[in-house]
Amino acid sequence: MAVLVLRHVIGRLLLAIPMLLAVTFGTFVLLYSIGDPAAAIAGDNASAAEIEKIRQENGFDRPIVAQYASWLGGVLTGDLGDSIRNRGTVSHLVGQHLPPTLFLAVMAMGIAILVAIIAGIVVGLRPGGWLDRIVSMLSVLGLAIPNFLVGLGLILVFAIWMPIYPAGGYRTVEEVGLGASLQYLVLPAFALATSLICLQTRTFRASLIAEYQQDYVRTARMKGVSEAGLFLRHVARNAAAPLVTVIGLEVSILITGALLVEVVFAVPGIGTLTIDSVRGQDFPVVQALVALFGAIILAANLVADLVALWLNPMARSKA
Repeated sequence: MAVLVLRHVIGRLLLAIPMLLAVTFGTFVLLYSIGDPAAAIAGDNASAAEIEKIRQENGFDRPIVAQYASWLGGVLTGDLGDSIRNRGTVSHLVGQHLPPTLFLAVMAMGIAILVAIIAGIVVGLRPGGWLDRIVSMLSVLGLAIPNFLVGLGLILVFAIWMPIYPAGGYRTVEEVGLGASLQYLVLPAFALATSLICLQTRTFRASLIAEYQQDYVRTARMKGVSEAGLFLRHVARNAAAPLVTVIGLEVSILITGALLVEVVFAVPGIGTLTIDSVRGQDFPVVQALVALFGAIILAANLVADLVALWLNPMARSKA
């Protein structure tokens, strides 16, 4: 099994590295073709001579490939450059905004996995019933409603009509403690988890139904294996492989959803930083965030593939 996993990791890395280079280079070309970083640094009242001087001092007059090579060399040494619109380095700026987004993403994914597993088990064990039809209808409806619209509804109900949770903002753990800090992220997490729950529920339900139609299930029942033992030892594990794959693919949904959800709830996370940086033409920050998002998505997919590989009975039999 170890050899199979190692071979899989090497193969995915050989694909992931060129993909990440292509994404970052494409973003680099796009950013520097639609805007002028020298003009953004100089300000609105700068003269053409001042802008040209800044362009030469920062190397913006060099070919785009040479600029990208310099940026990539800095990334490999841990230097992401300096922010144009904010004081300090890009690394420091990203580090300041990363904790709220990490808490939010972990909470949203945890909520989604828990609810999806429970709902998938309930409807998967009794497919075609009234509860199955209700859950299926809600899953379709949840996928159709945007996350930010769900967030506005949650604010209206749980922050205005019933003021249980804060309507927005964020306080750090150092300021108010872990529990109070997480209170600010409850509503954003549920808003972000809505589409994740729906997709995971539909996937796990379909996988469970397919597994219960397999020959080994009928054989186990004929041998007198209890339903609980059959489910826990065989069906649930085999049905979890597609769910794990979907969870890995949902990381991109999690990132894009966080962009809007953080703005709706005024959470000072990576999503808010991304939108502010795009608006302010803060090219070094946008470039670093694109690289970060790409690396996170590729890493999450790799981990999901490895877990699904471990859960796959055919893969285990080859080990």
